Amino acid sequence: MLKWLFVLSRSRRKIHRVTKTFRQERNDQSSCAPKIQNQASERKTHEFIKARVRQVIDGDTAIVTIGRSEIVVRLDSIDCPEDGQYWGDIAKYGLIKIVGGQNVRLEEHGEDNYGRTLATMYVWSEEKNEWLNVNERMVTLGHAWVMRRFYDHLTEDRKERLNRLERWAKSKKVGLWHQNEPTPPWKWRNRE
Repeated sequence: MLKWLFVLSRSRRKIHRVTKTFRQERNDQSSCAPKIQNQASERKTHEFIKARVRQVIDGDTAIVTIGRSEIVVRLDSIDCPEDGQYWGDIAKYGLIKIVGGQNVRLEEHGEDNYGRTLATMYVWSEEKNEWLNVNERMVTLGHAWVMRRFYDHLTEDRKERLNRLERWAKSKKVGLWHQNEPTPPWKWRNRE
């Protein structure tokens, strides 16, 4: 138990250090760090569903309440390591840190084969005074892969932004990318 707490504590410091590094590089004009735009401002607010995060299941799935009903939301176009997989618990903790108990906005993209609502999730950032794209944030922190097989419904600009964020995380060896060749969850699930 103590060893696990030490690992979580170490990963929290790593997340804070990565966030600080990313902010510094984003502010540096000569940096190759990706530019994150506020997508929520690009869309009308009536397209978003207001919800509150009740529980985080894993790095890319959460239960949210909308009024009196609960739905399971799967973050669209990204895939995080599974429970039991390398970096799975840390990715889950990362999502808890970003959205746990928070009011969020959802941009729905349909349902997956398991009946979960596919959505881009946004959370309010007091620090930046804007809505942040949680899906992109998980990729930037090195908690998720971009699921290129399932992102054709997105605009070219959004696809390129996700790809650029993943390339940045890989190049900086952020999160799961500090391992030489991390196993993507879709391969890990199909292992024999």
